Amino acid sequence: MSNKKIELTSDFKRLKLLIFIELAAAAIFTLLNLSFHADISLLAFPLSMIYLAVTCWFLLKKLVFDTDGTYLYAAIKLNEYLPYFLFITFIIRRAGKTGTPFIVDVLAVISWFVIFVLAFFNSRVLYPEKNIKIVQGWKIIPVERKFKGFAKVVYEFVDWIDAFFWSIFTVLIFQIFLMQLYEIPSESMVPTFLIKDRVFVSKIDCGPKFPLTEVGLPDFRKYKRGDTIVLRNPHYSMDRKSEVKTVTSQLIYMFSLMTINLNKDTDGELKADPLVKRITGLPGEQLVMQDGTLYRRTASSDVFEPVQLDSKYAVWNLNSVNPKLKSNIQHFPFNTEKYQQMLDYEEARRNYDLTSAEFQAKELARQFYNLRVVNKDAGKFTAPELYEGILFRNRMEIFKNMFLQEGGAEWFEKFMTSWIPSKNDLRDYYSESNYRLNVMAKIIFGKMMVEYAKYYSDGFNQSQWDSQKVIKGLMDEIELHYWYVQNLLDSRNMPVFPANDAAGNPQYIPENCYFMMGDNRFNSLDLRHSYDYKETALAKTDPLSISYYSIMSPQYINKKYIIGKPVFRFWPLGRLGKV
Repeated sequence: MSNKKIELTSDFKRLKLLIFIELAAAAIFTLLNLSFHADISLLAFPLSMIYLAVTCWFLLKKLVFDTDGTYLYAAIKLNEYLPYFLFITFIIRRAGKTGTPFIVDVLAVISWFVIFVLAFFNSRVLYPEKNIKIVQGWKIIPVERKFKGFAKVVYEFVDWIDAFFWSIFTVLIFQIFLMQLYEIPSESMVPTFLIKDRVFVSKIDCGPKFPLTEVGLPDFRKYKRGDTIVLRNPHYSMDRKSEVKTVTSQLIYMFSLMTINLNKDTDGELKADPLVKRITGLPGEQLVMQDGTLYRRTASSDVFEPVQLDSKYAVWNLNSVNPKLKSNIQHFPFNTEKYQQMLDYEEARRNYDLTSAEFQAKELARQFYNLRVVNKDAGKFTAPELYEGILFRNRMEIFKNMFLQEGGAEWFEKFMTSWIPSKNDLRDYYSESNYRLNVMAKIIFGKMMVEYAKYYSDGFNQSQWDSQKVIKGLMDEIELHYWYVQNLLDSRNMPVFPANDAAGNPQYIPENCYFMMGDNRFNSLDLRHSYDYKETALAKTDPLSISYYSIMSPQYINKKYIIGKPVFRFWPLGRLGKV
């Protein structure tokens, strides 16, 4: 009998060894959860300790030492949930005000991985259909219980709860390390993606990390221009507090069956995080975009050359997309006529004659000076705001002050000619374009002021000034100019990026960093932009430049913030296919 028992329990002895290893790893993991900070991280150690103690009682004491199978199913369930529960405590430990040393994270991750693998294996071999050899020779052989009546209802309910939590934890691990389902939230990638498109995002080769740590899998993927990727939104803070909030909200989102989303900004709005964009700038490149064309240069060549591949993906005129997709697009920036108007205006700006503009600026200043009427009682002139919207909206008041107040005509001359000293400077595409836009607006403003001066000198009724044909024509010109500058400039163009240093030396996107934009360039807040408007001079070299409110703030991001790559669109079925 003794020999037979030894022979039949060899599988049990192997299981016993694996259980010892698993629980030893769990004990090490629990010790690594120790915290001495008075915040939420204090909870990690007692929670993991309590769960481990209960698991040890059922799994180690009752099954391994006592060979008592009475509570076999309780031991199996506790063991199955052990790695997932400890995973939650792993996050809690790092959710405090201070993090954990890298070496502690590494040891904790190694311990957790051992627990995860062994918990899966040990639990599986304990189930009745697989434990025949395991349980032979036990003092109390486990018996599958049959429930009836109310007990059966309770059992079925508990079983459903078990299945629910099991699926939640499984999906959680799956989404962190392998594959994530992502729903497209905006039209920034039209026509590649439409709102509500659902895609599988591959994460395993993009270096997924354990939450709130730098420990995880290496980044196997080699990124290239044209790749669509999912990335963390760099417009939001990525400090420790924000990261803790993001991870916590993701957990709550999953456990609430996607009904509670706490991932909100300071205004209570849902964060646009993560983003899906396309890689358009690579390490070692300096970029600039003008009139919808992206240019690049590298250390080996100081000449900006068009990026041909970018024109394959960039969409400027949504009216030209596939008619089958147009009905699903919600926002069109403008119609075909307006789009052509934009192109014509860009062409006019490129052909704008600065030499002729210099003559006009000086002549307008001379005419205004000769027509002025200084009223000593009117006081001294104070320079107006140079934001284009305010400058032209308050044009009548500004005219009166310049025309009547002491120093007004002198300021007007400076304003009209302040750009001339830098007229022949060498500028990049973007700076040259904005320089010309500044001059164009000044000439329009100067013409208005001189016309007003003529009306005043002729005693013409002020209420009728703006109804005159010349002024109405100038107003049409400035409305077109303002439309382009305030609504299109930051979407259609981008300054040299990274910007040259103070000495004018080119700077380049660093190693392991990338620049991304959305395909739908007029409807994409991407790495070109900030979320905050800032008053910005059109011409940096003009001390009295006209300004506009800009969100231009290009930035690159390190590849560690790339979450994954969309690989397959599974919804809608009509657009099913590889990305």
